[in-house]
Amino acid sequence: MLPDSILKTYLEPLLALDGLIDFSKDIEEIWPITEVFAPGLIEAMDTAGVDKTIILPLDFGLVEEPKTGIEDYNRFVFESCEEYAERLIPFVGIDPNRGKKAKDLVQMFAKNYDAKGIKVYPATGFRPNEDRLIDFWDLLDDLGMLVVAHSGASWGPLDEECNHPIFFREVLNRFPDMKIIIAHLGGKWKEETYELAKECPNLYADCSAVQGWLPSQPEVARDRLIEAAAKMPDRLVFGTDWPLFDLSYPHMQWVRFVRETDWASESIKEKTLGETLRRILG
Repeated sequence: MLPDSILKTYLEPLLALDGLIDFSKDIEEIWPITEVFAPGLIEAMDTAGVDKTIILPLDFGLVEEPKTGIEDYNRFVFESCEEYAERLIPFVGIDPNRGKKAKDLVQMFAKNYDAKGIKVYPATGFRPNEDRLIDFWDLLDDLGMLVVAHSGASWGPLDEECNHPIFFREVLNRFPDMKIIIAHLGGKWKEETYELAKECPNLYADCSAVQGWLPSQPEVARDRLIEAAAKMPDRLVFGTDWPLFDLSYPHMQWVRFVRETDWASESIKEKTLGETLRRILG
């Protein structure tokens, strides 16, 4: 589902090394981590001592034509997790820009697979507070779905300006029972996340991608966690953004950093490392 243009943007720093990458080949050949499977994740979880993982598919199908259709892609995700149902919790990945089809797909996966939540990626070209999306959020509210929303940086053909957390203010206020997790603490707009957290008790945030500061600047990662713990201690959720960071900073090291570094009380750490999400998902 990832457009080749986005993957090439991720790889752009390597393009300076002339001859290292041949983009005439399929993207999977030059960056194998673009294709991953459940057993590899389970192995990483076992090594790190992670009990359960939520799987968040991304729908970039309207940005660039994918090799796999959106329905088949989501079905692949759910069916790949069936063998590990006690460990893996798949969400749907649907772009609300699909309109009626988006709602139909959400309903289908909620009915057929008991989907507990959804991942949305505003940079595909929508602002969450647009009137045209009210019916979409209304459906998610009716289904009791947990929403995880990308925030912060985006690359390639994506519209980064749509990723501001503050655009969720109207949604959070209109649907007070809907719980929304802002990914990456809000990234470069983390202050907006903390502003919303003061106003909206149904706003949460995850710390995925914070390990991007490791191992070169561990003090930045620690400071980000300290700030999040101070601003929203009961609504902080652990995350990894696997497999993106595993090449440079594997599961085991990131879990150990969060467990052992002095950034919060043991109570807040336990909430972050599972108890808060357990409560959210029931």
